[in-house]
Amino acid sequence: MAQEQRLAFLAAEGVDDWRVAYCGPITRFATASVRAGAAFAATVAALDAAAEHPPLIDVRPGCVVVRLVRDLIDLDDGAAERARAVSAVARAHGLVAQPGRTQDVQVAVATSRPIAEVLPFWRAVLGYDDHVGDDLVDPRGRGPSIWFQPLDPGRPLRHAMHLDLAVPREVAPARLAEALEAGGRLAFDREAPQYWTCADSAGNKVDLVTWPDLPVPEDAPASLDVLAIPRNGSPDAPVDAGAGSPGASEASEASESTDAASATRTAPVEHGEAMFGAFREASDLVDWPVVFSGPTAWFGTGSLAESAALATQFAGLAGADRLHLDLRADGVAARLARDFAELVDADLDLARRITAVAATFGARSDPSNVQTVQIAIASKADDAVRPFWRELFAYAEHGDEDLVDLDGRGPSLWFQELSPEKPLRHAFHVDVSVPRAVGRARVDAALAAGGRIAAGGEEDGWWTLADPAGNKVDIAVWADREPSP
Repeated sequence: MAQEQRLAFLAAEGVDDWRVAYCGPITRFATASVRAGAAFAATVAALDAAAEHPPLIDVRPGCVVVRLVRDLIDLDDGAAERARAVSAVARAHGLVAQPGRTQDVQVAVATSRPIAEVLPFWRAVLGYDDHVGDDLVDPRGRGPSIWFQPLDPGRPLRHAMHLDLAVPREVAPARLAEALEAGGRLAFDREAPQYWTCADSAGNKVDLVTWPDLPVPEDAPASLDVLAIPRNGSPDAPVDAGAGSPGASEASEASESTDAASATRTAPVEHGEAMFGAFREASDLVDWPVVFSGPTAWFGTGSLAESAALATQFAGLAGADRLHLDLRADGVAARLARDFAELVDADLDLARRITAVAATFGARSDPSNVQTVQIAIASKADDAVRPFWRELFAYAEHGDEDLVDLDGRGPSLWFQELSPEKPLRHAFHVDVSVPRAVGRARVDAALAAGGRIAAGGEEDGWWTLADPAGNKVDIAVWADREPSP
């Protein structure tokens, strides 16, 4: 049924602010501050439709990203009406729509064994939920979704995983060209423009996908001309639709300056490591486990409206423009920095004030709801693969090995250099960063679901686990505080 609903959404009037990805209809609005984003989110949460169908709202220093549903399969017949209502709130707040700056990432796990044999492992190791058939989704609405690709048992399992990147259809041609110019190659294009398969110089593969956002059936004849089909029978709105709204230019400039600042901010590594240690050692910051993306807290609420009210209080604190806030129907995730090296001294005090505000509000802290997913991409020293992934994902370089999403939504990419003698068999693996208190239980659940420990242990701060087909995943707890004596 989702296929018909997807096409109906794309054909609807008044949804030019929106694009459709694996996560369903999604849009991005430029904002001037976290405070402005939280105020917009509160108005959206107050909509009558938001009570029955709460959207997922990510508030960032320079933008707000709104997803109508957790996954494309959840799309319902009232989605277009809710999208129009959100857009009307944005116009009332003077916000600029930037749908061309949305995207969604999915991990494809290949297996020659029955999917039913490997899916329970991934459900357990990621803490994900079953979702329609053979998919898994993050109940927190943050991590990439997982789908399972059955392989012919006679086919060698060389590349056990690949990534799927869903982008708006108007973005795809330029993104593809830039990735190829940066050293990639086109591995498959017979299904274009629904998707292209690209590969980096080491052979790691990724599908650049537009089909969720194409206003044509998936079985339409493959033709690049499809990319020129107007939405809703009229010329495409510009990527930054709504630029004439009151306050639009100021919000857009604020977003650009914030993004630029995020891209260039480089705290000294030594200071970052000291701050990292300070968070781990602070006895009053147990609400703030440290994961790959920095110190993060989760505060449970009873509704999206309550989450928005709590986020508004967080946004009113001094220093709040460093916050990333994920608003959900059952709580708020607050993140202080994209990486521990970016922590500053004031973050310790900000974390304490957020915890105090949440306690006064009556929101319950639940550190077990904190986790971050990272994708590790393997290559050899002579393979200059990072430029390809940077251009394809439109990510920013972070240090010498990482690429990150400046909106703090997609999984970060870490580049693992292999020794010359090691074969490039498993070119990808998934890293899951969880609080130390959660790690052992997560490993035990994965082992009970058919996995095995391939390397590491609690004394190392990480475990490498393998599913029954041999696909690898790391559970990392090293970032968080040491165990109590």
